[in-house]
Amino acid sequence: MHFNPNEAREIIMKHYMFPENKTLDFEEDNIITTYSQTCSDKLELSVKFENNILVQAKFNGHGCSVFLASTDILLNVVKQKSKKEIQELISLYEKFLNNNNELSDQELKAINDLWVFFNVKKHLSRMSCALLSSKTILNEIK
Repeated sequence: MHFNPNEAREIIMKHYMFPENKTLDFEEDNIITTYSQTCSDKLELSVKFENNILVQAKFNGHGCSVFLASTDILLNVVKQKSKKEIQELISLYEKFLNNNNELSDQELKAINDLWVFFNVKKHLSRMSCALLSSKTILNEIK
C-alpha cells in the first residue's frame, strides 16, 4: 500500500497541536506516569473501564510530535473497545511499525489513523516515541 507522507504530516501535526484527548483534568488516584528511556517524553495517562470496555481515556504529558500525536490517535482508536480488542489493535500497530507496514487492508482499517507512523522505523530513535503510550496501555490492562 502507498502512504501519502504529506497527508501523514498533516494528521500528525493536527494531533500534536490540537490533541483531542489531552487534559489536565485527572482524578489524582487514577494516573499512570511513564517516562521514555530514550528521550524526554513524559506520559500521564488515565483510563477508565466499565464492564471490560474502555469508556474514558485521557492523557497529559510533554514530548515530541510523534509521541504526542501517536498517544492522541491511539486513544481515539482504542476507546469503546474491550481489553482483548485493545490488545489486538496494539499488536497490529506494533506489527505495522516493526514489519515494514505489512498489514492487510482490513488490518490497516482497524488501526485507523495510526498508519501515519508508517516511516517511523526509518528514525529508530522515534520508535520508542511512537510506542510509549501503547506499551503503557498494554501494561495497564494485563
